Amino acid sequence: DLAKVGGIKDKADQETEKARLNFYLGRRALNENNSEASIPYFEKGLESSETALQAKEDDVFALFWWSANKGIIADLKRSLSALKAIKDIEDKMILIRSKNPDYGFSGADRVLGKIYQKAPRFIAIGSSSKAEECLKRAYEKFPKFPGNIIALAEFYEDEGKQDEAKKLITPLIASQDIQKRDYGLFNVEKMEWTKAAE
Repeated sequence: DLAKVGGIKDKADQETEKARLNFYLGRRALNENNSEASIPYFEKGLESSETALQAKEDDVFALFWWSANKGIIADLKRSLSALKAIKDIEDKMILIRSKNPDYGFSGADRVLGKIYQKAPRFIAIGSSSKAEECLKRAYEKFPKFPGNIIALAEFYEDEGKQDEAKKLITPLIASQDIQKRDYGLFNVEKMEWTKAAE
């Protein structure tokens, strides 16, 4: 939790950890249907990650959590600036993928896939084919990671490919891997994965 951040010696890493924790505090508020209360957490997370990036430019960890907080703020506020935010996040995910493609269980490809899946086609970012390519690459690299399985299954559902989605979700539920396995920094997402898989 935030109280333990002081135990991290590097100041930039402290700020990045604050960014990650504020992101999940905001997500918790969102899951409780309180979007208004969630925004300050995401804004604090964005501020912390920007502070970290001033000290460690192009740090993969800081870039990832900057993008996570920025993306949700853009989605919640849905202003014209959100379109620029999408492009900024795409650029940072491509950079992360080039520097450390395995970070976050292929987190860059997973996020890029979601961007291409959900972004409006008229801003020349949205693309079903690019979404599938990225999401499949993340899944093939880390096929046991629930975040990759669910992201690809949700894409197939959106595309009307229910059978393909079931082929992914049914074994995940049967294996009980969500609860049994250790996913490090992403263990906090276990409850959301369980809900999404149901």
